[in-house]
This record gives sequence, structure tokens and C-alpha cells, in this order.
Amino acid sequence: MKSFELTLHFPAGSVMVGGYVDVPEGMHGAHARDSSGRPIVPATAIRGALRESLEALLRGAGLRACAAGTGLVPEAVQEVGARAVPCTLDEGRRCIPCRLFGTERAAIDEGERRFSGLVLGEALPVNGENPWLVQPGVAIGRSARSAEENRLFLRRVPAPSRALRFVAQGRLLDAELERSLDAAVRATTHLGSGRSRGMARVEMGLRWLEDTAPSPVALPAEGDVRLRVTLRSPTSIGVPIASDGLRDTRLELPGAALRGAVGFALAEALPDPTDPAFQALVAEDGAHFGFLYPVDDAADEPGAPLPITAVACKYEQRQHGVVDTLLDRLAIEQASSVAHASAVERTALSRCGFPGCNGPLRGMEGTRRMRTAVPVRAVTRLSMDRMRSSARDGQLFSQILLEEGTVFEGSIRNIPAEARQRLALALAQPLSLGRGRASGWGKVELHASAAPAPARLSSRGQAFDEALRRRLRAAGLPAERLGRLVPITLMSPLLPAGDGDDGAGELASAIGASRCFLKARRFSREGGWDQRTGKMEPALATAAGGIFVLEIAEGRTWTDVLSLLEQIEQHGVGLRRHQGFGQVLCFDPFICARTFTR
Repeated sequence: MKSFELTLHFPAGSVMVGGYVDVPEGMHGAHARDSSGRPIVPATAIRGALRESLEALLRGAGLRACAAGTGLVPEAVQEVGARAVPCTLDEGRRCIPCRLFGTERAAIDEGERRFSGLVLGEALPVNGENPWLVQPGVAIGRSARSAEENRLFLRRVPAPSRALRFVAQGRLLDAELERSLDAAVRATTHLGSGRSRGMARVEMGLRWLEDTAPSPVALPAEGDVRLRVTLRSPTSIGVPIASDGLRDTRLELPGAALRGAVGFALAEALPDPTDPAFQALVAEDGAHFGFLYPVDDAADEPGAPLPITAVACKYEQRQHGVVDTLLDRLAIEQASSVAHASAVERTALSRCGFPGCNGPLRGMEGTRRMRTAVPVRAVTRLSMDRMRSSARDGQLFSQILLEEGTVFEGSIRNIPAEARQRLALALAQPLSLGRGRASGWGKVELHASAAPAPARLSSRGQAFDEALRRRLRAAGLPAERLGRLVPITLMSPLLPAGDGDDGAGELASAIGASRCFLKARRFSREGGWDQRTGKMEPALATAAGGIFVLEIAEGRTWTDVLSLLEQIEQHGVGLRRHQGFGQVLCFDPFICARTFTR
């Protein structure tokens, strides 16, 4: 792997890469910009221009290069009904542009370690702030030699100047392609649209950087590892259900995304991908890579989703505090008469307790340590047909990206002792999560530490029993089930082993409970694209935040199954636990939090 710096200088005119951001009111087109309003040159535009130049160079030298990764020669692309195929034009293997920039295919080949030999990020302005210019234009009717009616248009572009420079950072993963990348950079003279109007003229420069071997991340000698992940570029995490015109993103980082990034990084860094310690780390019975949830503080509590029973003020939401209603639900479940039900209703949480508010309470979604909405940006993209230098028909779509700077927290559990050094090495590599990694998306900065130990399970159980006792006493209800009820909160989606099950039976069996006394849960569709096989793995899951209250058989209490409760907290329940599914918390302290912010 070799790192480099790519400089883009626009010596005359400006640059216009449209279809990337929302067009300001009054404009007909706008150049790409980042979340702070600075002009940028998207990595996809740079890669497209470089690929176009390299393909032309190779064909001019009599070498074979497919048309824009389709696996077809230019003549075959023109045929009616021609469809893309895996490229085999270079004596049975992919041609040079496909090796450097990637190709159209569903999965990587056996033994392969990368989709693309080039990782390139967005090009950012060198001078920080660049002024914007509104450039007018008009369509000319050539027959009348005058402007056409209603064809005046306005474009917002970076102001042209001698200092209009951008710099992109990249990595070349295949040393054999160094000369090809250098040739493509030297041959590229235009980037973007508006070439006939004096824009798009570019001069590129390539500077190789000194690479140093990364030092392994310092991990605790034993126990679980807590990760704090900061996004250093826009990130797209695929959703289980995608539409043609909109590619949404998840608002959390699934364990599978982190596990995949670690696996790809180690496969690239290690000389032998079959290394036993590496395989032990990513095996299905290896480490459990947990889900990472957005946070905006540095508290010790887990950055988990809110329980499904959480409520907040309809008008001010988190500003007036978030409380839980599970104790109210348990009380109403034990009401055996109309009088008891009326007493529960009178003492239940139904109005905001913030001084002077008294607004109605509504169900609350989100995570526990994120007080605001997760920042995202919408990007509109258009797939280009490089052979025709025009847009592909029906290929306009929008993508939702997690914004740079967003912070996530989670943990890696049950790390095999022999694989801990391999994990430390992987976390030191330049990791990327999600889609578009070859275009610089998904870059992260990691901080690892020892996972804080939660409050002792016995202490949490006693606190829950005391809170439930007070709640039942307030409604005049008997406390005959006290000590036998065990609330279990899903800290990540649960994939039950049995078909048609929601996980209640599996949880009850794991701790020897007689039945599920109460359940509050939703369902979600889970799954993702397996890059090794090129297939989706859809599954119906019980959504994170669900709560199951299990009842221990008469004559016993939860103290009799304390070791079983500790075991399911550490190892989880259900399928695909190595990808973070099925993590649970018994006697969640959030259930007892019934006070509003003052």
C-alpha cells in the first residue's frame, strides 16, 4: 500500500460537478459542496475522469480496456441489448482500469482482498474559503443566430482564480498499478461539465507520501473493548430494503460493518490471510462485534437505543427529559379489578412533569446518549456513460449519508486471547465502513479502551424490585410476584433461532423462566450485502429496544438464576451474535428513571 496526494489546479475558468447537492433557490445548477458550504470535487468525479483518460491511453497503445467497467469492448457496448459482464479482457483476468478503479460485479473473487486498487477521497480546497460565482449562460438558436426564448440559466460555481486548487488524499493498494495511475493523472486535462464555456480545464499533480507502518492500538490485556468511533468522511451504511431512486443509510453502525472492515484490513495487512489468529477473531464463534450507536457525550453508560417503553414530552421532547413506563405496564398487568385499574391509571405517567409544562407524553425513539437528531446529508448522483460522455438513462438517484464528525460508541466482546494482537493491528489500519470506501467514504478514527463494567447484576435487580414495590404500593396492588419478574432489554436487534418466534421463548428457556409475563417489542428487517458471496441475507428481527419481562416459577426468585442472567448478558441470545445481534441487558437501570429534568 502506498499513500499519495493528488493536486487539482484549474488554471483557467472554474469547475462544475453538478447533481451532487441541492441547487440554491434561483439557480439552475450548482457545483458540489460539503456540509460547511466549501466547494469540493467529489471522488467519483475524479475517478471517472482518470478512468476515461487511462482507457483512452491503453486503447491508443493497442492494449485492451473495457468500456467503463462493463467488461465489454466499446464496439460491443453499442449493440442493442448489451449487458455488463465480469471483465476478463486481460488474458482472462480484469483489465488494468478495472483493477485500478473497480468493475461491475456482485462479489469479489476467491482469494481476492479488494474490489478496487485505488482508494481516493474528496478533493478539498487548499485555501480554505473560496468565494462563489454565479455564472450565467444562454442557449443560442443557431439558425436565428440569437438567444433562444426562456433558455437563460444560472450556475453557482467556485470563483475562478489562479489559486483555485484542491487536494485529495488517496492510497494505492496494488503496487503493480503505480505507473498506470501516474499515466492517468498526467493524461487527464478536463474534469466536470461546461467545457465549451471555459470550465473543466484541470492540471493534476501526483505526489507520493512516505508510508510508515502503523503501531498496533493499545488494547486492555483482557476483557471487552470499548470503541469510540468518529466519522472522518461522509458515510453510507446500507439498509435492508433499498429503493431505486433513494439509497438511505442506517443511523447506527451494525457489528457486521465493523467486523467486515476489520476483516478486509487484516487480509490486506497480513501476508497470509489464513493466519489462525485472524481466523479465530472473525469466526462465527470468535469475537462479538457489537452495534455502535450515535452519542454526543462522554458518559460511561452504553450508547444503546431507548427502550420501546420510553416516553417524552410531546412539545419539548428531550429538553424536558425522557422517562420509562414499564413499571406502569407491569402494574396494569397485575390489576385484577376495575378499582385497581383506576388506581393504576391515576398514578401512571401521562403528563410531562417538567415544572410549568404538563404537556402530554408520547413514545420516544432514538438512542440514550444522542440528544439531537443524527446529522445526515442528502447527495444526488447521476451515473455517467463514459463511452458517450452523457448521463445514463434512468440512473439519477439520491443517497443519504451520515455526516462527518458524528461519534458512535459500542463494544467488542468475547475476544479470543490468541486474536487480541490481531485486533490491535486491525484497529491501527486506515479503516473504512459501509459503501463507497474506494471513493473515500466511511473513513473513521478509532479510540479503544477497556469497556466499563456495568453495575452489579444483583444491585440492579434489587433496585428494580424496590422501584416495582413502590409502584405497586402507590396503586394499592399486592406484590406477590416481586422477586420473580426479570425485565430484559434488547440492546441490539435479536434474530431468534426458531421460525416465527420473537425471542421470548428463547430467552425464557435460557434462564429457566416459566413464561413471558409481558412483552413490548417491534419487528425490523435486518440483513446486508455479503461481499464475499454477492448475496443478501435478509431476516426478520425483533428490533433493538424491545423489552421482555420473564416470570420465574413460584418458589424461586431471580437470585436463583443469577449465573444464567450473567451468561446471557455476556454472550447474548439468538443467531449471528458475532455480528452484534442479540445483546441484552437485565434489570436495565433506565426502567427505574422516572424523574424529569429540572
